[in-house]
Amino acid sequence: MRPAHRWLVLGVCTLSFMQTHIHRVGFAPLIPIFIAELGITYTAAGTIMTAYFWTYTAVQVPIGIMTDRFGARRVMFAFMAVLLLGVGVFALSGSYAQALVGRCLVGLGAAAVWLPGLRLINEWFPPEERGRVTGIFSSGGGIGATAALLGIPLLADRFGWRVGYSVTLIPALLALAAIFFVIRPGPLGAVPGPPRQVAGRSAVAPVDGGGGALAQLGGVLGTPALWTFNLAVLFSYGAYLSLVTWLPAFLVRSEGLSRSTAGLVTALMTAGTIISWPVAGFLSDRLRRRKAVWLISQGMSVPVCLAFAFVVPGSGVGGAMTVAVLTGLVLGGMVTPFVMVAELFPPHLVGTASGVVNTFTFVGALVIPVLLGAVLDASGSFPAAFVACAGVQALALLTACFTREAGRSGRAMMGTPS
Repeated sequence: MRPAHRWLVLGVCTLSFMQTHIHRVGFAPLIPIFIAELGITYTAAGTIMTAYFWTYTAVQVPIGIMTDRFGARRVMFAFMAVLLLGVGVFALSGSYAQALVGRCLVGLGAAAVWLPGLRLINEWFPPEERGRVTGIFSSGGGIGATAALLGIPLLADRFGWRVGYSVTLIPALLALAAIFFVIRPGPLGAVPGPPRQVAGRSAVAPVDGGGGALAQLGGVLGTPALWTFNLAVLFSYGAYLSLVTWLPAFLVRSEGLSRSTAGLVTALMTAGTIISWPVAGFLSDRLRRRKAVWLISQGMSVPVCLAFAFVVPGSGVGGAMTVAVLTGLVLGGMVTPFVMVAELFPPHLVGTASGVVNTFTFVGALVIPVLLGAVLDASGSFPAAFVACAGVQALALLTACFTREAGRSGRAMMGTPS
């Protein structure tokens, strides 16, 4: 297959990743509506938001294993169909329980884009391009989240939230068709490779490509270098999603903005990631030191959370927009740990290893927004929740300091002088 086809594959992966973020954050602008209509608490609204992550998180490791075993195309196609079903169920829901079921189905369907996409990047692109390509792939999430935060509240104000949310079926159907017609295994997928070296030792427990799924999973879980990544992404992504979850409600309830304006401000944060994620990937390729890019970005995440607590209140729309844009622009390093993990493992374990790390990513996304919702219920203070969010980001920074990059063999593979 022509090498140029790799860019079509990347385009379909990016389009599909847009769908996951449309539905990941698409409920956030609707939280004030649900609180008013159902008479629920912030904690309950946070539970609806995070129900997406119950199923998403539960199947990450199985999806990684299935991707390594059956290929990305089959896995992506089947699960995207489930996402479409979940959107319909949620749009038709008339109770708290039905909304939870709908969100669970959407989360299950969205669960099989990121890991198959990472596998396809490793099959279609050489190592020296994978940082920037992963950044482009990730930018689909920013595009999808921005579109959802802008479009869903506008459509909900005009046509009702059910119609506004149902419109998201259209791009999901396009993604389903594109997966079927475009996605194929890449020419680099069958190339074997030795485990990468970390600090002079093998990063991966010895598991050959013929081992069973449980044996391969055991080899991945037995890799000590993986666990600092697990904890770092748990804290980092959980805090990020907490901002996306509670910022619209804060702007509506405390700052007096309309739902559409609050959606616009929050969308500016996700729009910044459309730029910062590819830029961070590009810089990590050029510098050939991915960890430095990650630590700088992670360090900046603490003050931006504090800015939402101490700068935005009372500053009006202009102040909120400025902080939101800056937040999106400094968060680009969030993509680099996934590239680092892929470089620590041989090709036949990339899906499984990425699935383990992504599981911890969404454990954070499942737990931390609910905990901060409890902070809101207990304190009645959005700034208090944002300060707690800064504390979680600080924990992510501390943990990230102990992660390891691929050593001599990994750098040699990228063309770096040893």
